[in-house]
Amino acid sequence: MICLSKNKREAAILLEYCAGTLDAERAGAIENHARECAECRALIAAQMNVWRALGELAVPEVSPDFDARLYARIAQEEAKSSWRGWLESLGVWSWKPVLAGVAAAAVLAVGLSLYVPTLHVPKPSDASQQIRPESVDVEQVEVTLEDLDMLTPPAASTGKL
Repeated sequence: MICLSKNKREAAILLEYCAGTLDAERAGAIENHARECAECRALIAAQMNVWRALGELAVPEVSPDFDARLYARIAQEEAKSSWRGWLESLGVWSWKPVLAGVAAAAVLAVGLSLYVPTLHVPKPSDASQQIRPESVDVEQVEVTLEDLDMLTPPAASTGKL
């Protein structure tokens, strides 16, 4: 016989013995072992006290209208709209997930606004800041145009190949 106090897997056998569901041979082996082992005697005594206390427990009577209240509650749950019941079963119907989603969106928007550089849009130039030549030398412009004509190949200047 394996000692009940040394082997935790034997706890099921102890419960069966105290409940009186063990066969006579195994029950006799436990009783013989308990005569020699003080720890097992203490375990059996403690478990028997639990069984005795459970046997003395006064169970309250079920109210006569219990069935009617139960079926009314079941009918009430079934009467809920199916989509609302489905959302409630998922836990979506509360404000907590909505609030968490709004907070996440706000954090994302702030993060993107700080991370994404703004597009460089040139500002309209101020007329006072523009560079304006004091005078235009017409001769210098003519010389520059002649130089460009000389550097341009003849086919490109006439538009013919």
